[in-house]
Amino acid sequence: MTRASKQHMSAPKRPKAQTLGQLLKPELLAPAGHLEAFWAAVESGADAVYLGLKRLSARAHAANFSLEDLSRLLPFARSRKVAVYTALNSAVTASEVPELLDTLQALSDLEVDALIVQDPALFFLCRRFFPHLKLHASTLAAVHNSSGVRALKRLGARRVVLARELGMEELRAICRSADVELEMFVHGALCFSISGLCLASSFRGGHSGLQGRCVQPCRLRFRQGRKEGYFFSCSDFSALPRIPELMKLGIASLKIEGRMKDAEYIATVVQAYRRVLDAPPQAAREAIREATEQLALSPARRLTDGFLGPSPTETVLNPHRSGSSGLWVGTVVKVEDSRLVVDLRRSVQAGDRLRPESAEGREKGPFVVRALQSVSGEPLEQTPPKGPAVLVTSGTAAAAGERLFRIGRKPTAPGEIWKRIQREGHRPVGFSKKFPGDGWIPEEMADVGPKARRLTEGLVVKIQHHADLSRALQSPAQWIFCVATKENLERLAKGRLHSAQKRRFGWSLPPVILEKDVDYYRKATAWFAARGFRTWEINNWGHLDWLTGLDGVRLWAGSRMNVRNKAAMAALADVGCTHTVLSQEVTGEELRELVTDPLPAFPVVTVYGRPFLFLSRLQPSVLTGVPVRTARGDQYIMERQGPLTAVFADHPFCWFEKLPELRAMGYRLFLMDLSEGGSRLEDKDWQRLLSGFKRHRADAPYSLFNYERRAVPEGKAKREKG
Repeated sequence: MTRASKQHMSAPKRPKAQTLGQLLKPELLAPAGHLEAFWAAVESGADAVYLGLKRLSARAHAANFSLEDLSRLLPFARSRKVAVYTALNSAVTASEVPELLDTLQALSDLEVDALIVQDPALFFLCRRFFPHLKLHASTLAAVHNSSGVRALKRLGARRVVLARELGMEELRAICRSADVELEMFVHGALCFSISGLCLASSFRGGHSGLQGRCVQPCRLRFRQGRKEGYFFSCSDFSALPRIPELMKLGIASLKIEGRMKDAEYIATVVQAYRRVLDAPPQAAREAIREATEQLALSPARRLTDGFLGPSPTETVLNPHRSGSSGLWVGTVVKVEDSRLVVDLRRSVQAGDRLRPESAEGREKGPFVVRALQSVSGEPLEQTPPKGPAVLVTSGTAAAAGERLFRIGRKPTAPGEIWKRIQREGHRPVGFSKKFPGDGWIPEEMADVGPKARRLTEGLVVKIQHHADLSRALQSPAQWIFCVATKENLERLAKGRLHSAQKRRFGWSLPPVILEKDVDYYRKATAWFAARGFRTWEINNWGHLDWLTGLDGVRLWAGSRMNVRNKAAMAALADVGCTHTVLSQEVTGEELRELVTDPLPAFPVVTVYGRPFLFLSRLQPSVLTGVPVRTARGDQYIMERQGPLTAVFADHPFCWFEKLPELRAMGYRLFLMDLSEGGSRLEDKDWQRLLSGFKRHRADAPYSLFNYERRAVPEGKAKREKG
């Protein structure tokens, strides 16, 4: 028996759920952004831990782990019967595929319990080279209905992490039909935008949330007219009181968010949920009460039951404060150099990390308490629970009148933790740091894939409203796509297109289709396909569940599939996509690398668009159509789209001036995406845009989005190489 086989046999075997009376006891999955948090999670009773590597993780700001760290941690975790899942859930750029293969080779040798992934490239590469690796589809895959679960299972996912924006009835419906493990978040931060569909941080400054570099623009203070507030800021999520109800659904894993959190927070939250999960049914109410009291001592924003409750907007949004994450310990009375006189409401210890909150409710930089004194100057080991005290700090910008929040305490030193792990006598697992193959591109692709520079140039136009279809059909566009809203589907069902028009026409499926509408769209796609509407653009994995197997259907992968590398293009080509609209976050340097032959599919570059930066199920108290402004002058406009809220920048991105450069690279198919960004276009707008495309010029204001930015910022790349 080989070493790898022995290791695999010694790894913990985890059933989908453990029977507890008539309930199902799911796995408790905890985050670890650093070694101290990993230790806290294991010691506090987590069944599994998820962590990221130094690269390719959707929490790029966390400390994360090296492969060498992982080789030492895995034997320790297995001895405690704790599973370790590795998050490779960052969007993969074109240049990162070779590094990704090397990483997958190492993780294959290490035999991690599962990989958490979102990029289609991971499904393709693992299916081809590492079929024994277990894949969990990340919440960034935006799985929000039963169709998404089925499609990802067929793609190779052994577990699907559901979007956080689901209500109880939607969860019940998805769980009833699922034949694959499901995982859901039960505690931690919430985003305003639906998971995996936020471009705001990327558009604003090139910090892609899909690469784990979000700078949280939804927590900024905005102004609309005379009104100011944190219109899009969310409270923290806690499903603790609903655990008995969730256990009845048969969910395999309950996940705690927090790879940026400190060890004390992780320990407290894991212990609280462990208490409730382990309580017998007759003691559940008392366990929830005790666990709730325990959670009250952990740093957090105001807690909400999120979309599990009846009024998510009212409980999730917290527009009066940015939502400082921490435990309120006191208010600053006076500042004297590095000494703060504070009126305390909770005890403080030396080593505590505190964060001031400004009078406007904005988080300020944290500091560490170095020493404690009474107001008369006597040294203290610990302050009284209430009353005045003096905190000697490491330097802070705190001001009188500001509140102080504890966000953590000094943890056990990493060196001490490694010593404890070494004392248990486990030998590190060996692994290779290099993928042995010469390349990843299938040989057959070189023969059947399209040749970029041999393509005939074509313009693609995508529209939002059926009423714009006649204008689009009169344009020189080779293809016209229309968003498949219910209104558009029903209008065109009553009208007619002749066969030549149908050959140019395609339906673009919306990225969010709620569970209640799944049956409608299943029937609509079949109805239109049977009547000669052959071309469909998918923008969510769930769309494949309705389109796979329909006769004569041609599939395009839309920009919301977030494709930035050729392995991802190959994954979508495998499921039938002949064309791939590249991610709107793509950079010029990536485009240069992507277009080299052989290509898995026809690449399509979006050269004009006003994409939604947030797409949310929440309804903030902001006027639609009226700009909201940040302090630095960025403007956004909100629009209601049925049950959803879309937020756009006040100007589009436009690459008309880059068209000669794109053609020189080898690109031939260009998309003008008019399907998002608000109201219908007038005749003069159509003429202006078509003229700008032809002349390679655009009317200001517009943005180049990420075209001239780095795919991975230079400073970050240098730090990670070191």
